[in-house]
Amino acid sequence: MMIEFRKNFNCCKTIACKNFGVVDSEDYIHKSRRLGYLSIECKACGSNPPWINNQLVSKLLQEKLESQFGQKLTDCPKCSHYFFITEKTTTKLHGFTSAGTQRKKCTQCNTVFTVPHYKNSDALKAVLATIVAHQDMRESIKSSGLSARLYYFYLNKLALILSNFSRLNEQAIIKRHYLALHTQGKRFDLDHKRGIYTLITSEVKSGYILLQSNNLTQLALQDKDIYCSLDNTVIAMENVVNAENVLIDRYAQHLNRKHFEQLLVGELKPITNSHLIYPDKVAYIHFQLLKAFTLKTAQYAHYIEHESVLRSAALMASYSEIQNANADVYFFVPFAQTTDHLQGKEIGWWKDKWFTNEQGAYCQITSKQDKGVFRLYASEGVEHFYSYLNKHMNKGVNSRHVIDNLSEIHRVIFNYCDLINGHTRANVFIATDKIYTPASLLDEALKMTVVG
Repeated sequence: MMIEFRKNFNCCKTIACKNFGVVDSEDYIHKSRRLGYLSIECKACGSNPPWINNQLVSKLLQEKLESQFGQKLTDCPKCSHYFFITEKTTTKLHGFTSAGTQRKKCTQCNTVFTVPHYKNSDALKAVLATIVAHQDMRESIKSSGLSARLYYFYLNKLALILSNFSRLNEQAIIKRHYLALHTQGKRFDLDHKRGIYTLITSEVKSGYILLQSNNLTQLALQDKDIYCSLDNTVIAMENVVNAENVLIDRYAQHLNRKHFEQLLVGELKPITNSHLIYPDKVAYIHFQLLKAFTLKTAQYAHYIEHESVLRSAALMASYSEIQNANADVYFFVPFAQTTDHLQGKEIGWWKDKWFTNEQGAYCQITSKQDKGVFRLYASEGVEHFYSYLNKHMNKGVNSRHVIDNLSEIHRVIFNYCDLINGHTRANVFIATDKIYTPASLLDEALKMTVVG
């Protein structure tokens, strides 16, 4: 695997401290309760970042890694299992199965595998049509002409095919000199008080959605790790035009938490046969997964919602690149309009320096100086996708697999079919020069990923 994911998050997260990102410093007091919560205390700078269950994060990361990048329909399943983070190997034709399906052999490890083959493409098209028509699940199954079992079977295959098509395109063009990412999180409500917390990241120039992570898992968890809070600590933002007052209030709301990273999103009823994890764990996992996109990038910037746990997660994921001056992390708060013109105004406990421009307020977390290269061109991209999901996603679902499958299908349709000024986000991202309808997108995906 080309990526080494961070395994220990219990360290100082203060940029200016000598112990920033350092594991097992002699200045640390492990599992301190000085401030009333479990933390790692750094005597060098006085910070107390909350204690992270590294083993839990590692297990959850492996589960999300598999679902996001591991379900390849192409290449060797043994030595080229993941998109982006394992090298593509060459293969050669190796006969057919007794059913007449093509087999291939990996020239590197000699593994023989079967090439995907779907005879019933009409069933895939029928399922896609129900999703585009925004039908509820019962109506979708009925109109597709499939049994419930077959509907869910083809829904899963449809998600795999479209996801593979998208990842193959992304993998081909992601190597670039500079990449800018924008991440924010939000609660996504389903019917009957069910819901999920989800983090979404876009490429900033195009608004192309690269990654979405939610807090659903099928792992067996201890009771203390299962999300069950009724409290809501999401930072609220009043619709006002004074940027400085808004920012001061946002820092004050962080101080009202038990600790800065205590991100709670209110009551979420559980999803059948799965658990909900706490949003802070999703943040650490999500930013580690984003390393897949920055792996082959010479320089990158990450623009994140003004949320302390996202700050910590982004800094830990980018630690090496920050040390080598190859990555920058910014807070960003959008404003439709503001009467303020902040030019390095110090706000908050870290004396963060805030600036404003026509898009909103921003603060370079990794430096106290404004480099003058703020490049958040499409700050509304993530918000547009949330709105798109809210309008098109089936809210009656009660299954982790169905939620994940529908979310991924909508991500691909949003990127490749939704038009802005005559172009799709995939056009602007240079993932394709074609404009697709959902039906033509599936046809193209079938050609690219499977043998018909």
